[in-house]
Amino acid sequence: MPLQFRKVRIGFVNLILDFLQGQDVAVRYSSEAQEHLRSRLNAEVVEFPEPVAKREQAARAWKLFKARDVDAVILFNGTFNTGELTAEIIRNLECPFALWGIGELALASRNFTGSMVGVMAAGALFKNFDKPFSFIYGPVSDPQAQRRLGAFTGAVRAIAYLREATIGVIGMRPDGFQIAGFDELAVKKVFGTEITKISMYEFTNTIRAVEEKDVDRDMEIQKKIFDIPAKGLTEARGLSRVYLAVKKVAQERNLQSYAPDCWPELRDNDHTPICPANGRMNAEGVMASCECDVDGSLTLMLEYALSGTTPWMADFVNLIQDNDTLLFWHCGNGPHDLSNGKPKIEQVFGGPAQVHSLKAGTATVCRLNSIRGEFTMHAGVGEVVAGEPLLKGTNLTIRMKGGNMKFVESLLANGIPHHNALVYGNYLEELKEFASLMKIPIVIQE
Repeated sequence: MPLQFRKVRIGFVNLILDFLQGQDVAVRYSSEAQEHLRSRLNAEVVEFPEPVAKREQAARAWKLFKARDVDAVILFNGTFNTGELTAEIIRNLECPFALWGIGELALASRNFTGSMVGVMAAGALFKNFDKPFSFIYGPVSDPQAQRRLGAFTGAVRAIAYLREATIGVIGMRPDGFQIAGFDELAVKKVFGTEITKISMYEFTNTIRAVEEKDVDRDMEIQKKIFDIPAKGLTEARGLSRVYLAVKKVAQERNLQSYAPDCWPELRDNDHTPICPANGRMNAEGVMASCECDVDGSLTLMLEYALSGTTPWMADFVNLIQDNDTLLFWHCGNGPHDLSNGKPKIEQVFGGPAQVHSLKAGTATVCRLNSIRGEFTMHAGVGEVVAGEPLLKGTNLTIRMKGGNMKFVESLLANGIPHHNALVYGNYLEELKEFASLMKIPIVIQE
């Protein structure tokens, strides 16, 4: 799938006390860490070009980082260093930070180098300044350090992506779906995400304005993606029309996500569900929620930024005791690149939509959830079990690692509604990192 986000810019500074031994090793470790960020994590590194041992150097470092508008800063503790260096940098920047410590560098001569002593003092400074931070330990050749750095970089990418993103709300939520309400100013305060409104009048006019020649071209694509019965080809033209319209709106408004009013207008009145279009847009890197669920849009964007792969939003609908799984389902919005076989187009509720199940594999189930303007996160991981669709629409059965009933009880106890976003892979560490840096409480059910 195409990736719709830019490289993250990470400021990098090596903090030292210049009379201590081990400086050459510290510089080498610092250089290796930066190269890993560039080559393995696809980050843009903004390096302060000299080891920092004095406050005036620290001042020049934060001014460089601010001028380059970095997304995060890594304080690499090459050796022990004094607190005014860390304090000077963190009090002048508002961004995620990572503290990086390494072991003793001069054990052969039994001389103290003290990187971790510097880290421990810096941790106390962060606490006093009420600033969150991540912690990385060891040279970047250490697999654990690589995992921690990867989780930090992924969380920073998600923070930057959400901060610069725009969600389009198309229409209004269906009656009775109070969980899809949102506090626009709370979203902007916490994440920085812009929300723009598209009326159903405007959107349906855009659908009607799609030209037949464009529908003809898209139908050829639809036939490759979906299994469309001959008797359903005429109705499927409506799916192309909706897809082309929502794609046009997303491009013109520069949307990274949209939360549409799926029904009753499109599905029940016009008999052209937006569900298959939502699946296609997700596969193309524009995150499609449904039923005007803005928190759902935020969650999809979070999972997309962390994974670089296609997520999916669905309802939790059933505990299946026969095979010890949970059933997640939606009306036919599954991304075709996640499907276990070619999705069929059948009548689902008020019009044509996909009928299929999603592929097997490890998956993370998550929701960013707002209650009275305060955000929390809920997540768990499980194994998707491949099988035939149990209901018309998109189906996924998953066996949660911490137990299915415990997961459902945790959803209920924490006020998590039926909409959850799923992404293939285990991203619990990245979600914890994101939540910590954003000061968002998180519940992990595992």
